[in-house]
Amino acid sequence: MLPWGMAELKVRQLEDRVATALRSKADSRGVSLEEEVRSTLTAVVNARREAFARRAAASRKLAGDRPGAAALDSARLIRKLRDVRG
Repeated sequence: MLPWGMAELKVRQLEDRVATALRSKADSRGVSLEEEVRSTLTAVVNARREAFARRAAASRKLAGDRPGAAALDSARLIRKLRDVRG
């Protein structure tokens, strides 16, 4: 990682169709291939984080926003499974 919080990546063995699609999208947006790859990777990571945040919020809502709520008490569920399996 570079000192100012940016990483450098080198991607090997990228399928030609993926590289072509990225190049085409970069051309249509009038940006460099590097910028297109950077924005695509950033968008994917942000979308996954947002999806996780939505799932976490839904889980908290189910639990009533209470830590250790019975509906999401993993220790309780593990004990039940252990008891069933013997």
